[in-house]
Amino acid sequence: MISFRRVPLAGVTAAVLVAACASPGAPPGGPPDRAVPVIVKVTPDSGATNVKARSVTVAFSEVVSERPRAGGADLGAIVLLSPSDGPARVDWNRDAITVRPRKGFHANTSYALTILPGLADLRGNATTRAQHFVFSTGGSIVHGELRGAVFDWTTNRPAPLVNIEATVGGDTTFRWITRSDSSGRYILPYLPEGTYLLRALLDANANGKLDPRELWDSVTVHIADTLRTDLYAFAHDTLGARVVGVDVKDSTTVRLTFDRALANAPILRIDQVEVRRADSSRVALRTIIRASGFDSLTRVHESARRDSLARADTSVAGRRALARTDSLRAVARLDSIERARVETRRAARDTVVRVPPPVPAREVLATDFIVLLGEAIPPGAYRVTVRDVISASGGQRTSERTFSRAKPEEKKAPPAPPPEAGVTVPVKPDATVPVKPTASPPVKPRAGRR
Repeated sequence: MISFRRVPLAGVTAAVLVAACASPGAPPGGPPDRAVPVIVKVTPDSGATNVKARSVTVAFSEVVSERPRAGGADLGAIVLLSPSDGPARVDWNRDAITVRPRKGFHANTSYALTILPGLADLRGNATTRAQHFVFSTGGSIVHGELRGAVFDWTTNRPAPLVNIEATVGGDTTFRWITRSDSSGRYILPYLPEGTYLLRALLDANANGKLDPRELWDSVTVHIADTLRTDLYAFAHDTLGARVVGVDVKDSTTVRLTFDRALANAPILRIDQVEVRRADSSRVALRTIIRASGFDSLTRVHESARRDSLARADTSVAGRRALARTDSLRAVARLDSIERARVETRRAARDTVVRVPPPVPAREVLATDFIVLLGEAIPPGAYRVTVRDVISASGGQRTSERTFSRAKPEEKKAPPAPPPEAGVTVPVKPDATVPVKPTASPPVKPRAGRR
């Protein structure tokens, strides 16, 4: 037999109210919360000196997520403490985080704490700008600063979100660290005067270590106040460049492709390249240029040739084509003018100052070169030898490769079109044309005299 207990109504009501109060989440109704977490307090204060604390605490206006929106397993991916003896320990305390250096704070040292974009609340609202704080364990804050941009030298494009570090002497553990922004620019502040080894690493697998074939660059600089230094990252190794491809463009143009980028100074010289025929006789060379420059010149010449041919054509079709080209250019010109007007009106309304991306001061690394021959080569087998080629990382190598120029294909005459209706096709005199026998007309009887 099942027995039931009677529960007072007041107790049920109280239990429901307690459960409702304990349930997580925002109360229903009202506008959605789209505000990002705001820092309300930093301990020690930014700009403080003679700090004796063992950690830095950052308090927020609301509970923050343990996982950043910008990626990474924990908040340590977006919190940078510089300088440090390694990745700092970041502890999550709901509406605050605590940052502890691995081996404690060093005496008489200026520290920079950076919280990168991506810090989010429980609703996913994330910060979009980095926030910086500084304090010192000594009596003052130093103001030495390194700034510049990081480029991928293989493409000469800015490299965003790149780890940058500076070390002094042989101590590679204690590092000043920062990260480039979305445009590839970086600022490494609060450096004491001295000589540093500055390095940028394009960490493809985000493991914080330099792996083979990853792009990086380093330079030694001396800091007294403020210095601008750009970094050009590329894959470093000890091997020299090797010819891996030969493409014969025509009888006087050959394209060479190397497996590694060549050093910009000195670039590939004509006395380093040798082309020989099958009988070992040498082919005269005229010059060697970068493939990128050759391709751009070819496009310009081809465009000019097409334009001159179109203008030289006096036929009706040529004039119509030229008129269409001119009309398209006029439409494009009007379209560009209208776009410029729209951009001007948009810029007048927009209060955000857009900074143009950084421009590299070095020429891009090259792997392809065009060899212009001093004489036309007929179809056959050849061998190219490139001596003492210096790669971008300093390796030197001599390599050779055989290639051939195929015979040009003969153009076949197009087949004759079928004859149109009503057109008589002439027959050659010696051709035998079968004649179809025709029946003779019936003979009518002739009327005679009776």
